[in-house]
Formats: sequence, C-alpha cells, structure tokens
Amino acid sequence: MKKSINSLWVNNSLKSKMIRALLCVILTALFLFPKKNMLMAQTWSPNWDSITKHETPEWFRDAKFGIFIHWGVYSVPAWAPRGMYAEWYPTYMYQKDHPVSKYHRNTWGKDFEYRDFIPLWKAENWDPDEWADLFEKAGARYVIPVGEHHDGFPLWDSALTGWNAAQMGPKRDLIRELGEAVRARGMKYGPSYHGLLNYYTSEFSGPHPDYISDDYIEFMHAKIREIIDLFEPDILWLDGDWLQPLEVFRTRELIAYYYNQAEEWGKEVAVNDRWGQVRGIFGDFFTQEYEYDVIDRLIDHKWENTRGMGQSFGYNQNERLEDYLTVGELVELLVDNVSKNANLLLNVGPRADGTIPEVQKKLLLGLGDWLRVNGEAIYGTRPWFTAEATTTEGVRIRFTRKEGKLYVHLLDKPNVSQITIPRIFPDDGAEVSLLATGELLYWNLIDNNLTIKLPERLPGDHVYVLSISDEPGYLMKRSQ
Repeated sequence: MKKSINSLWVNNSLKSKMIRALLCVILTALFLFPKKNMLMAQTWSPNWDSITKHETPEWFRDAKFGIFIHWGVYSVPAWAPRGMYAEWYPTYMYQKDHPVSKYHRNTWGKDFEYRDFIPLWKAENWDPDEWADLFEKAGARYVIPVGEHHDGFPLWDSALTGWNAAQMGPKRDLIRELGEAVRARGMKYGPSYHGLLNYYTSEFSGPHPDYISDDYIEFMHAKIREIIDLFEPDILWLDGDWLQPLEVFRTRELIAYYYNQAEEWGKEVAVNDRWGQVRGIFGDFFTQEYEYDVIDRLIDHKWENTRGMGQSFGYNQNERLEDYLTVGELVELLVDNVSKNANLLLNVGPRADGTIPEVQKKLLLGLGDWLRVNGEAIYGTRPWFTAEATTTEGVRIRFTRKEGKLYVHLLDKPNVSQITIPRIFPDDGAEVSLLATGELLYWNLIDNNLTIKLPERLPGDHVYVLSISDEPGYLMKRSQ
C-alpha cells in the first residue's frame, strides 16, 4: 500500500509540474504574442458609439495628394460621350437608347456581350514599377487602385470567384503586383471596392441575380474582407453606396472588422464616407467627386476631392485634349483643396494594354515639378483661419500653415511690383520670403493690411508661394 501511495504521489507531482510548465508556455506566448489574443478582446464594435470614436490618422492629414486608378474590362471599349464616365460602359451598353449602346452595336455588334471583352484585356504592356515610379515623381503619397468596380470583376486573385484578372484576361494578380511596387517606394496603398452597387457580373452576363439580397451582402462582405486580409490596406475606400442605407449593406460590421485588423497589424488606417447614404456625415474623411457632394469650402472635418484629369475616371478614347486639365489648373486645384482641409485623389485612366496616355503622364510630371519646389507649403500643412482671400490688386490667394509659418499661395501671376493683402498683420520681426528661392522680400504694415514688394521676376509658371515666419494674425471671426 505504501509503495502504491508513493508511486501515486510521484505521478501526481509529475503531472502538476507538467501542468505548471504548460501554463507558463501559454502565458509567455500570450505576453510575447498579444496579437494572437485579439479575438478575445476586440477594440472596435459595429456600433456608432464605437466606430465614430476612430480618429483620422495624421499620415492621411499630411499626405495631401493621392492617385486613384480606374482600370478594368471597361478599358477595352474605353468609350463614352464626352463628359460622361467611360467605366460605366457595361451598364450603358444595355440601355437601348443610350449613346453608348448605339456605339457598341455599330462598333462591336449587337451580339457582343460585355463579358466578351475579358479575353481582349491582356495588359500586355503593363509594368507596375513604371507606374509606381511615375506616381512617386508626381509627388503622390498614397495610391488607390480600383480593386473591383460595379462590373463585379475583381482585379486580384480572389478565392471567391474564378472570374477575376488573375484567372482571366491579363491573368495576373494586378492588385498584389501594384501594391508591392507602390509600397517599395514608401507610398501608402489601399484597393477600393465599388460593389455596393452592382450593374454587371460576368458569370451571369448581367447584374448579379441576388443583388441586393442577404446572399449578395454576404458575398460582398466576403470580398471586402478578402481585400482587407490579403492586402492590409492603409485606406478602405468604398463606393456604390447611394442606393441603400448602411443598415442594408451592414457596413459598420466591415469597418469594425477593418479597424480591429489594423490594430493587429499595428497600422493607422482610414475609411471614407461611402458606407450607405451617409456621405458627408460619417467617415474618417468625407468625399467629393466632380459635381457630386460638392464641399469646396473650409470645413473642420477632413475631406478628399476625387476626379480624373479629364471628364472620366476610366480611359475614354473619345475625349479631346481640351477635355483635360492643364498643369496650371491641376496645381491650382491641389492648392485650393489643401487650403480647405482636403486631399486631392487624382485619377489615372490607363489603356487596356497597361500604358498611361501621354497627356496624363505630362500632367502628373508637371504637378510633380511644382511640388518639388513648393511641397513644403503643401505636405504636412493644416488649414489657416480662412482658406482664401484676394489682394487689393485682384490676385486670388489661398493659405496653408505649418510649424509657425503661413504660406501665401498666389493663384494668379501679379502684373504689379507689390501686392496688398487685407487684414493680415505679421509680428515686427517676421520675415517674408519667396519659397522657390528663399529670397527675402520687403514688407510693411499699413492699417492692418500687409504690403509685400515682389521681385522683378517670379520663378515658375504656376501658383507662386510666399512664406511668412511667425504665423501672423488675421482680423476676422470664423463664422462657424
């Protein structure tokens, strides 16, 4: 009996030691690898009290300029009447009396389906590094390629449908390849998802038959989660939101999931406001698009203006040179947006073969040239008390500020030797200089109006920037 008791005690002692050792291993793992325990205590919940507490990351506020890319099956026909979106081809072509439908029948034939364009989209000249180099030279800080447009055709290797760019058409994982090239150059990255509206799905050669049922919502959620999990996006950019409220789309679930995943990755991320009929109400940043949801003023909430260099997002072979912005107009657009607390998300519309039209390249490089000289007055700045003013000579002005400096952007080239800016009064020891050259400029103050003597020749061709040290006062009460 005594021997058996000793044996039992020894066995229990060994078991106790083994249990203690196992507990030590588990506790050590939880301490060293806390991310594995995230599912036990998620920070963000899919309700207003939780997700509206999320703050817009500082990197997004600092970035000011991003690149949007609309490239897909619709880039093969690449046609719309001037002033219309060419990426809407797959819905317009089925509208009997629409100009796109007439063009399609005359060019491709009445029996040619949208899905028949897929084999013609080969991206044979596409080089993601060449694109990323161009975006970097343009001065972009983040890149948003359309991951899936309203035509239901993912540009990544989706496990949810075989109808994607990795399995058909280009037969490349376009989103992954571009992301690697962009991030290698230090830019942020986030594929967008536009399937909240579906007007075509290739498998069915028409709108998804379940849109907008519970089954479709689950399918949509799975695709967005796939984007989140595969690419760890810095921005979640949604679209197609205007037909249904967010309760139908259940987007709060997705946003909470994204925020929790971002914490696990150790990233600060941002989500736009296209959750389902809440644009300009909820979101880390609000969005404006051409003439839609126009903001065009200084507001306290961060926002983003998005548009193409022409009148379409997708490449439109029908557009003429006069449909595009000029470099001067593009620079002015960026400055105006930044002065009003916005970023500019400028769209690139590549051809089906993967090349970017020369007119778009020139505009990007022209903007990049200006930013290399004047970027100090753009990147990392914040809006001032007011966004705009006009000199007594009629020169339009925009303001930005950073680290105690006020930047005065002259949108027009003055044809006088000095300018007077009303209601601005620098400190006595303040310095006024031309940002492009560092040249100090003579100034004086008369009745709280700032008069600045300009150099004989202003360098450059677009928007001339003056820097005022010791951020001056402004005789105005904000109306908000």
